[in-house]
Amino acid sequence: MKIGMGLMLLMAAAAMRPVALVGAGNAEKPPQAAARDGGSNPATPCLRITPFEFGAAGDGIADDTKALQAAVDAAIAKKIALVSPMSAVYAVSAPIEIRGMLNADFQLAEIRAAARMPAVIRYDASHYYTVLRNLRIDGSLQADICVSIVNARKLRLDNLITGRHLKTALKIERGYEIFVQNSHFNGADPDRKSNDAAENTVGIDIATSDCHFSDLVIIDCKTAIVNRGFNFYDRIHAWTAKPSIITDSVCFDVWSPCIISDSYADTFQICVRVRRKGIECKLNGCGAYYNENLYKAKLGHVEPYLFWLDEGDGRGVSLQSSFMRGTGAMAAHYCNITNCAVFTDGSSSFVRWQGAPELLKTSADTRLPGKK
Repeated sequence: MKIGMGLMLLMAAAAMRPVALVGAGNAEKPPQAAARDGGSNPATPCLRITPFEFGAAGDGIADDTKALQAAVDAAIAKKIALVSPMSAVYAVSAPIEIRGMLNADFQLAEIRAAARMPAVIRYDASHYYTVLRNLRIDGSLQADICVSIVNARKLRLDNLITGRHLKTALKIERGYEIFVQNSHFNGADPDRKSNDAAENTVGIDIATSDCHFSDLVIIDCKTAIVNRGFNFYDRIHAWTAKPSIITDSVCFDVWSPCIISDSYADTFQICVRVRRKGIECKLNGCGAYYNENLYKAKLGHVEPYLFWLDEGDGRGVSLQSSFMRGTGAMAAHYCNITNCAVFTDGSSSFVRWQGAPELLKTSADTRLPGKK
Protein backbone atom coordinates (compact mmCIF):
# COMPACT_ATOMS: atom_id res chain seq x y z
CA MET A 1 0.00 0.00 0.00
CA LYS A 2 2.83 2.36 0.89
CA ILE A 3 4.68 1.41 -2.32
CA GLY A 4 1.58 2.10 -4.43
CA MET A 5 1.06 5.46 -2.80
CA GLY A 6 4.74 6.40 -3.51
CA LEU A 7 4.40 5.50 -7.18
CA MET A 8 1.30 7.64 -7.50
CA LEU A 9 3.13 10.69 -6.04
CA LEU A 10 6.07 10.24 -8.43
CA MET A 11 3.74 10.00 -11.42
CA ALA A 12 1.92 13.15 -10.36
CA ALA A 13 5.21 15.08 -10.02
CA ALA A 14 6.37 13.94 -13.45
CA ALA A 15 3.10 15.03 -15.00
CA MET A 16 3.43 18.52 -13.50
CA ARG A 17 7.08 19.11 -14.42
CA PRO A 18 6.56 19.98 -18.13
CA VAL A 19 3.95 22.56 -17.15
CA ALA A 20 6.35 24.12 -14.67
CA LEU A 21 9.13 24.21 -17.25
CA VAL A 22 6.93 25.92 -19.78
CA GLY A 23 5.89 28.53 -17.24
CA ALA A 24 9.49 29.11 -16.15
CA GLY A 25 10.56 29.59 -19.76
CA ASN A 26 7.99 32.33 -20.25
CA ALA A 27 8.91 34.01 -16.98
CA GLU A 28 12.57 34.25 -17.99
CA LYS A 29 11.76 36.29 -21.09
CA PRO A 30 12.04 40.11 -20.61
CA PRO A 31 9.01 42.27 -21.43
CA GLN A 32 10.60 43.31 -24.76
CA ALA A 33 10.90 39.66 -25.83
CA ALA A 34 7.35 38.90 -24.75
CA ALA A 35 6.12 41.80 -26.84
CA ARG A 36 8.05 40.58 -29.89
CA ASP A 37 6.55 37.12 -29.42
CA GLY A 38 3.07 38.57 -29.48
CA GLY A 39 2.64 38.77 -25.71
CA SER A 40 0.48 41.34 -24.02
CA ASN A 41 3.32 43.26 -22.27
CA PRO A 42 4.43 46.34 -24.24
CA ALA A 43 8.13 47.05 -24.78
CA THR A 44 9.63 49.53 -22.30
CA PRO A 45 10.07 52.82 -24.26
CA CYS A 46 13.32 54.80 -24.33
CA LEU A 47 12.61 57.97 -22.37
CA ARG A 48 15.86 59.94 -22.80
CA ILE A 49 19.17 60.10 -24.60
CA THR A 50 22.49 61.82 -23.90
CA PRO A 51 25.21 63.20 -26.18
CA PHE A 52 27.54 60.47 -24.89
CA GLU A 53 25.49 57.89 -26.78
CA PHE A 54 26.62 59.63 -29.98
CA GLY A 55 30.30 59.81 -29.15
CA ALA A 56 30.61 63.03 -27.14
CA ALA A 57 33.63 63.33 -24.86
CA GLY A 58 32.26 66.14 -22.68
CA ASP A 59 35.75 67.09 -21.49
CA GLY A 60 35.86 70.64 -22.89
CA ILE A 61 38.78 69.70 -25.18
CA ALA A 62 37.59 67.26 -27.82
CA ASP A 63 35.34 68.67 -30.55
CA ASP A 64 31.81 67.51 -29.64
CA THR A 65 29.99 69.40 -32.39
CA LYS A 66 28.93 66.36 -34.44
CA ALA A 67 28.00 64.27 -31.40
CA LEU A 68 25.93 67.02 -29.79
CA GLN A 69 24.19 67.86 -33.06
CA ALA A 70 23.39 64.17 -33.61
CA ALA A 71 21.93 63.93 -30.10
CA VAL A 72 19.74 67.00 -30.68
CA ASP A 73 18.50 65.69 -34.04
CA ALA A 74 17.75 62.24 -32.58
CA ALA A 75 15.83 63.68 -29.63
CA ILE A 76 13.71 65.75 -32.01
CA ALA A 77 13.10 62.84 -34.40
CA LYS A 78 12.23 60.34 -31.67
CA LYS A 79 10.37 62.85 -29.50
CA ILE A 80 12.31 61.94 -26.37
CA ALA A 81 14.17 64.06 -23.83
CA LEU A 82 17.78 65.12 -24.26
CA VAL A 83 19.69 65.12 -20.95
CA SER A 84 23.27 65.50 -19.80
CA PRO A 85 25.32 65.03 -16.63
CA MET A 86 26.17 68.28 -14.89
CA SER A 87 29.93 67.69 -15.20
CA ALA A 88 29.98 67.68 -19.01
CA VAL A 89 31.59 70.50 -20.99
CA TYR A 90 30.90 70.23 -24.72
CA ALA A 91 33.40 72.11 -26.89
CA VAL A 92 31.87 73.02 -30.26
CA SER A 93 33.40 74.47 -33.42
CA ALA A 94 30.11 75.37 -35.17
CA PRO A 95 26.59 76.38 -34.08
CA ILE A 96 24.29 73.69 -32.68
CA GLU A 97 21.13 73.85 -34.79
CA ILE A 98 17.71 73.17 -33.27
CA ARG A 99 15.16 72.66 -36.05
CA GLY A 100 12.19 71.10 -34.27
CA MET A 101 10.38 70.56 -30.98
CA LEU A 102 12.94 69.66 -28.33
CA ASN A 103 12.76 68.94 -24.61
CA ALA A 104 16.31 69.38 -23.28
CA ASP A 105 17.56 69.51 -19.69
CA PHE A 106 21.34 69.82 -19.49
CA GLN A 107 21.53 69.75 -15.68
CA LEU A 108 23.85 72.82 -15.85
CA ALA A 109 26.32 71.18 -18.24
CA GLU A 110 28.18 73.66 -20.46
CA ILE A 111 28.44 74.24 -24.20
CA ARG A 112 31.62 76.18 -24.98
CA ALA A 113 32.60 77.90 -28.23
CA ALA A 114 35.96 76.53 -29.38
CA ALA A 115 36.19 78.45 -32.67
CA ARG A 116 34.92 81.66 -34.24
CA MET A 117 31.19 81.32 -34.94
CA PRO A 118 28.05 83.44 -35.37
CA ALA A 119 26.17 81.70 -32.53
CA VAL A 120 26.62 78.82 -30.10
CA ILE A 121 22.97 77.73 -30.36
CA ARG A 122 20.73 78.61 -33.28
CA TYR A 123 16.99 77.89 -33.03
CA ASP A 124 14.81 78.04 -36.15
CA ALA A 125 11.55 76.07 -35.95
CA SER A 126 7.87 76.86 -36.10
CA HIS A 127 6.96 73.92 -33.85
CA TYR A 128 5.37 74.67 -30.49
CA TYR A 129 6.60 74.06 -26.98
CA THR A 130 10.35 73.53 -27.17
CA VAL A 131 11.90 73.66 -23.69
CA LEU A 132 15.58 74.36 -23.10
CA ARG A 133 16.64 74.45 -19.46
CA ASN A 134 19.58 74.28 -17.05
CA LEU A 135 22.30 75.09 -19.56
CA ARG A 136 25.54 77.06 -19.35
CA ILE A 137 26.88 78.65 -22.54
CA ASP A 138 30.36 80.15 -22.79
CA GLY A 139 30.93 82.29 -25.88
CA SER A 140 34.66 82.32 -25.02
CA LEU A 141 34.96 85.65 -26.88
CA GLN A 142 34.61 83.59 -30.07
CA ALA A 143 30.84 83.54 -30.61
CA ASP A 144 28.91 86.65 -31.64
CA ILE A 145 25.73 85.35 -29.98
CA CYS A 146 25.18 82.74 -27.29
CA VAL A 147 21.57 81.91 -28.21
CA SER A 148 20.12 83.03 -31.55
CA ILE A 149 16.36 82.61 -31.98
CA VAL A 150 15.65 83.02 -35.70
CA ASN A 151 12.03 81.93 -35.45
CA ALA A 152 10.14 80.39 -32.53
CA ARG A 153 6.64 79.97 -31.16
CA LYS A 154 5.84 79.10 -27.56
CA LEU A 155 9.50 78.50 -26.75
CA ARG A 156 10.62 78.30 -23.11
CA LEU A 157 14.13 79.08 -21.91
CA ASP A 158 14.69 78.42 -18.22
CA ASN A 159 17.82 78.76 -16.08
CA LEU A 160 20.31 79.67 -18.80
CA ILE A 161 23.70 81.05 -17.78
CA THR A 162 25.66 82.69 -20.57
CA GLY A 163 28.91 84.61 -20.73
CA ARG A 164 31.66 86.12 -22.86
CA HIS A 165 29.71 86.75 -26.07
CA LEU A 166 31.08 89.23 -28.61
CA LYS A 167 27.79 90.92 -29.52
CA THR A 168 24.58 89.59 -27.89
CA ALA A 169 23.75 87.01 -25.24
CA LEU A 170 20.19 86.31 -26.46
CA LYS A 171 18.92 87.53 -29.82
CA ILE A 172 15.30 86.96 -30.88
CA GLU A 173 14.28 87.84 -34.43
CA ARG A 174 10.82 86.36 -35.11
CA GLY A 175 8.08 84.48 -33.30
CA TYR A 176 5.80 85.00 -30.33
CA GLU A 177 4.98 83.70 -26.85
CA ILE A 178 8.63 83.13 -26.02
CA PHE A 179 9.20 82.83 -22.28
CA VAL A 180 12.63 83.51 -20.76
CA GLN A 181 12.99 83.14 -17.00
CA ASN A 182 15.35 82.48 -14.10
CA SER A 183 18.48 83.21 -16.14
CA HIS A 184 21.81 85.07 -16.03
CA PHE A 185 23.26 86.83 -19.07
CA ASN A 186 26.84 87.96 -18.55
CA GLY A 187 29.14 90.00 -20.73
CA ALA A 188 32.09 88.59 -18.78
CA ASP A 189 32.88 85.19 -17.29
CA PRO A 190 29.89 84.16 -15.10
CA ASP A 191 32.25 82.47 -12.62
CA ARG A 192 34.54 85.52 -12.40
CA LYS A 193 37.59 83.36 -13.08
CA SER A 194 38.76 86.02 -15.52
CA ASN A 195 37.85 89.62 -16.34
CA ASP A 196 37.62 88.99 -20.08
CA ALA A 197 34.68 90.77 -21.68
CA ALA A 198 33.86 92.45 -24.95
CA GLU A 199 33.15 96.13 -24.36
CA ASN A 200 30.19 96.82 -26.66
CA THR A 201 27.72 94.01 -26.01
CA VAL A 202 23.97 93.52 -25.53
CA GLY A 203 22.20 91.25 -23.05
CA ILE A 204 18.86 90.73 -24.83
CA ASP A 205 17.94 92.05 -28.29
CA ILE A 206 14.37 91.27 -29.36
CA ALA A 207 12.70 92.32 -32.61
CA THR A 208 9.30 90.63 -32.17
CA SER A 209 6.32 90.94 -29.81
CA ASP A 210 4.27 89.09 -27.20
CA CYS A 211 7.28 87.69 -25.37
CA HIS A 212 7.76 87.49 -21.62
CA PHE A 213 10.92 87.94 -19.56
CA SER A 214 11.05 87.41 -15.79
CA ASP A 215 13.57 86.96 -12.97
CA LEU A 216 16.64 87.79 -15.02
CA VAL A 217 20.06 89.16 -14.10
CA ILE A 218 22.08 90.91 -16.82
CA ILE A 219 25.69 91.73 -15.94
CA ASP A 220 28.43 93.75 -17.67
CA CYS A 221 26.63 94.38 -20.95
CA LYS A 222 26.88 97.85 -22.47
CA THR A 223 23.15 97.65 -23.23
CA ALA A 224 21.08 95.34 -21.05
CA ILE A 225 17.90 95.11 -23.16
CA VAL A 226 17.02 96.34 -26.65
CA ASN A 227 13.24 96.18 -27.06
CA ARG A 228 11.87 96.39 -30.63
CA GLY A 229 8.39 94.91 -30.07
CA PHE A 230 5.56 94.98 -27.53
CA ASN A 231 6.93 92.80 -24.73
CA PHE A 232 6.74 92.29 -20.99
CA TYR A 233 9.62 92.53 -18.50
CA ASP A 234 9.24 91.59 -14.85
CA ARG A 235 11.90 91.54 -12.10
CA ILE A 236 14.93 92.36 -14.25
CA HIS A 237 18.11 93.37 -12.41
CA ALA A 238 20.80 94.71 -14.73
CA TRP A 239 24.13 96.04 -13.49
CA THR A 240 27.64 96.87 -14.55
CA ALA A 241 30.87 96.49 -12.59
CA LYS A 242 33.41 97.51 -15.23
CA PRO A 243 34.32 101.20 -15.64
CA SER A 244 35.15 100.58 -19.31
CA ILE A 245 31.53 99.57 -19.98
CA ILE A 246 29.73 102.41 -18.19
CA THR A 247 30.29 105.20 -20.72
CA ASP A 248 27.20 105.33 -23.05
CA SER A 249 25.69 102.30 -21.31
CA VAL A 250 21.89 101.85 -21.41
CA CYS A 251 19.71 99.62 -19.27
CA PHE A 252 16.49 99.69 -21.34
CA ASP A 253 16.85 100.75 -24.99
CA VAL A 254 13.22 101.21 -26.05
CA TRP A 255 12.26 101.30 -29.72
CA SER A 256 8.68 100.00 -29.28
CA PRO A 257 5.99 99.94 -26.57
CA CYS A 258 6.65 97.69 -23.59
CA ILE A 259 5.74 97.14 -19.94
CA ILE A 260 8.53 96.99 -17.34
CA SER A 261 7.70 95.97 -13.77
CA ASP A 262 9.69 95.66 -10.53
CA SER A 263 13.00 96.05 -12.33
CA TYR A 264 16.26 97.69 -11.32
CA ALA A 265 18.93 99.59 -13.27
CA ASP A 266 22.22 99.51 -11.41
CA THR A 267 25.07 101.79 -12.55
CA PHE A 268 24.19 102.58 -16.17
CA GLN A 269 24.76 105.96 -17.72
CA ILE A 270 21.17 105.93 -19.07
CA CYS A 271 18.37 104.03 -17.36
CA VAL A 272 15.73 104.31 -20.09
CA ARG A 273 16.42 105.51 -23.63
CA VAL A 274 13.32 106.23 -25.73
CA ARG A 275 14.16 106.16 -29.42
CA ARG A 276 10.94 107.33 -31.05
CA LYS A 277 8.31 109.95 -30.43
CA GLY A 278 5.10 108.81 -28.75
CA ILE A 279 6.26 105.36 -27.65
CA GLU A 280 4.13 104.00 -24.80
CA CYS A 281 6.39 102.55 -22.14
CA LYS A 282 5.07 101.75 -18.67
CA LEU A 283 7.46 101.41 -15.73
CA ASN A 284 5.88 100.13 -12.53
CA GLY A 285 7.70 99.62 -9.24
CA CYS A 286 11.13 100.14 -10.78
CA GLY A 287 14.34 101.51 -9.29
CA ALA A 288 17.77 102.91 -10.13
CA TYR A 289 21.07 103.14 -8.30
CA TYR A 290 24.55 104.42 -9.17
CA ASN A 291 27.91 103.25 -7.87
CA GLU A 292 29.83 106.50 -7.59
CA ASN A 293 33.19 104.76 -7.33
CA LEU A 294 32.74 103.24 -10.77
CA TYR A 295 31.59 106.49 -12.31
CA LYS A 296 34.65 108.32 -11.02
CA ALA A 297 37.08 105.59 -12.08
CA LYS A 298 40.29 106.35 -13.97
CA LEU A 299 38.62 105.81 -17.34
CA GLY A 300 36.67 109.02 -16.98
CA HIS A 301 33.77 110.72 -15.29
CA VAL A 302 30.26 110.29 -16.71
CA GLU A 303 26.97 111.79 -15.62
CA PRO A 304 23.93 109.46 -15.40
CA TYR A 305 20.49 110.16 -16.91
CA LEU A 306 17.22 108.64 -15.81
CA PHE A 307 15.58 109.27 -19.22
CA TRP A 308 17.14 109.98 -22.57
CA LEU A 309 14.73 110.99 -25.34
CA ASP A 310 15.96 110.76 -28.93
CA GLU A 311 12.65 112.12 -30.25
CA GLY A 312 9.67 113.89 -28.71
CA ASP A 313 9.16 114.96 -25.12
CA GLY A 314 8.49 111.58 -23.48
CA ARG A 315 4.73 111.79 -23.71
CA GLY A 316 3.43 108.21 -23.54
CA VAL A 317 6.07 107.11 -21.01
CA SER A 318 4.92 106.67 -17.43
CA LEU A 319 6.84 105.93 -14.24
CA GLN A 320 4.71 104.82 -11.30
CA SER A 321 5.31 103.57 -7.75
CA SER A 322 9.05 103.63 -8.31
CA PHE A 323 12.11 104.71 -6.36
CA MET A 324 14.92 106.30 -8.34
CA ARG A 325 18.01 107.12 -6.32
CA GLY A 326 20.52 109.49 -7.84
CA THR A 327 23.90 110.36 -6.40
CA GLY A 328 24.83 113.23 -4.15
CA ALA A 329 28.50 113.40 -5.13
CA MET A 330 28.01 114.13 -8.82
CA ALA A 331 25.44 115.48 -11.26
CA ALA A 332 22.57 113.12 -12.04
CA HIS A 333 20.02 114.27 -14.62
CA TYR A 334 16.35 113.44 -14.79
CA CYS A 335 16.24 113.85 -18.58
CA ASN A 336 18.32 115.19 -21.45
CA ILE A 337 15.62 117.74 -22.37
CA THR A 338 14.13 120.47 -20.21
CA ASN A 339 10.41 120.02 -20.79
CA CYS A 340 10.13 116.31 -20.17
CA ALA A 341 6.51 115.10 -20.29
CA VAL A 342 7.03 111.65 -18.77
CA PHE A 343 4.07 110.99 -16.46
CA THR A 344 4.77 110.08 -12.87
CA ASP A 345 2.56 109.58 -9.82
CA GLY A 346 5.49 109.40 -7.43
CA SER A 347 7.80 112.36 -7.99
CA SER A 348 8.68 112.33 -4.29
CA SER A 349 10.66 109.16 -4.99
CA PHE A 350 13.19 110.99 -7.16
CA VAL A 351 16.19 111.51 -4.91
CA ARG A 352 18.86 113.96 -6.06
CA TRP A 353 17.93 114.10 -9.74
CA GLN A 354 18.55 117.44 -11.42
CA GLY A 355 15.48 118.55 -13.36
CA ALA A 356 13.11 116.05 -11.74
CA PRO A 357 9.47 117.13 -11.25
CA GLU A 358 8.79 119.10 -8.12
CA LEU A 359 7.43 117.19 -5.15
CA LEU A 360 3.72 116.56 -5.43
CA LYS A 361 1.66 117.82 -2.54
CA THR A 362 -0.31 115.15 -0.74
CA SER A 363 -3.34 115.53 1.52
CA ALA A 364 -1.03 115.44 4.51
CA ASP A 365 0.88 118.44 3.18
CA THR A 366 -2.23 120.50 2.47
CA ARG A 367 -3.57 122.56 5.36
CA LEU A 368 -6.75 124.60 5.48
CA PRO A 369 -6.32 128.39 5.79
CA GLY A 370 -6.03 129.50 9.43
CA LYS A 371 -5.12 126.01 10.64
CA LYS A 372 -1.75 125.35 12.21
